[in-house]
Amino acid sequence: MIPEVSFTYFAVLNVVTGVFCQSAIDSAQNDHANIVHAMLANKEAHIDKIRSLFSQLGADKTGVITYAMFEEGINSPATCEYFESLGLDVWDAWSFFKLLDLDKGGAVEIEEFFKGCLRLRGQARGVDVGKILHDQTWLIKNTGHFQAYMEVKMKQLTEMMSQFTGLSVDNSWSRQISA
Repeated sequence: MIPEVSFTYFAVLNVVTGVFCQSAIDSAQNDHANIVHAMLANKEAHIDKIRSLFSQLGADKTGVITYAMFEEGINSPATCEYFESLGLDVWDAWSFFKLLDLDKGGAVEIEEFFKGCLRLRGQARGVDVGKILHDQTWLIKNTGHFQAYMEVKMKQLTEMMSQFTGLSVDNSWSRQISA
């Protein structure tokens, strides 16, 4: 009876150990930081894959892709496979390309592409977060320009009204905005 209990005890411990080990392996494989470190360690291999991808997109001589080239090749099996291997879901080619083109040059170089893909990959749909950040930055910048433009125009308008009426117009609103 004791050997049967020992065997059962050993079998249960073996199953528990197997579940624990499998959980640890799955966790390590899905850990974003580990994946990024592994990609950086194998940077040359990834750069070679990107060169191959760029070649398929038509940029074999220049080493850069334009939006037109990217849009044309985004749905090719090789491109889709590459993005899937990185965990990227590229559903909006224009937004994704803008996020990769950080220098706003209208073309993406291999290194820029690699760094952009690293930055945007992950489970939190980094492409969406990156697009929101990009659009928010644009909105803040242009709202500031619009506000400055409107302040100048309102000041001009109050000065014109003052000239036509001969009355002094209260500019307290402009002092409040500037404060």
